Amino acid sequence: MGDTAILIAAHKPFDPPALEGYLPVQVGAALAQKELGFQRDDEGENISVKNPQYCELTAQYWAWKNLTGPQVMGLVHYRRYFVKDMYAPDVKGQILTAAEADALLEKYDIILPKPVYKLAYNGTLYHSKPREGQDKPLLLLEDIVTRRCPEYLPSFEKFVYGHRASFGNMLVAKREVFCAYSAWMFPLLEEFERLGEEQGILDPRMCGFISEYLLCIWADHNFAPEKILFMDVANTEADRRALGYRVRKALVKLGLFEPVSRAAFAVYYRIKGC
Repeated sequence: MGDTAILIAAHKPFDPPALEGYLPVQVGAALAQKELGFQRDDEGENISVKNPQYCELTAQYWAWKNLTGPQVMGLVHYRRYFVKDMYAPDVKGQILTAAEADALLEKYDIILPKPVYKLAYNGTLYHSKPREGQDKPLLLLEDIVTRRCPEYLPSFEKFVYGHRASFGNMLVAKREVFCAYSAWMFPLLEEFERLGEEQGILDPRMCGFISEYLLCIWADHNFAPEKILFMDVANTEADRRALGYRVRKALVKLGLFEPVSRAAFAVYYRIKGC
């Protein structure tokens, strides 16, 4: 293992990018019936059996507890990567390299996916509505944050009550940042898992979804805005011929994507009562 370990969480076979510093990890290996030939997440100290609830985070937990050498660490998905130009003809050739990540982390403290507008099913809390009938898992998370780390509530407000967030549990950072976040996040998720199960509101993959908010909250609280680099994320399996992709590409090239998105989602939120 070199100085960089960007984990690629995978639950099925895929062709990993031939890039130094990327480490494919078979998540949920303890429950899998098929060996993928990648690093398993059930070696050493691990929570591999919790993969149906924690999703890609079982790879992050394994790295946090067992990797001691890498000085830059991160987490991406088998089909989602940080890229320099998501509309380049060869998007796989745009994947962030270990050397590029190392150089960027001399200026920034953490690399995260660019925030996107939330859809109704992403989960949102509202001050204008009675708490009864609102998203119970998010209400539980708010109670946990209020009790355990109330200093994070302004950032909680920004993302859980707001309209934009980064999704995917993806990050790249120096080792001390990766480990500090893991040490803060996993105990919160453990309590969320326990109380959610007791309250009968713990659906499959819920901890993996909730942690997407926790990453935004933690980074926002701990780093100045100029120390967070938001990068594009490309799905290497996406149909680049699809109409939606081509429209977005055209809007980006014209510099219109952000204003058009802002106007469209303003209408969407009014329709949805968000």
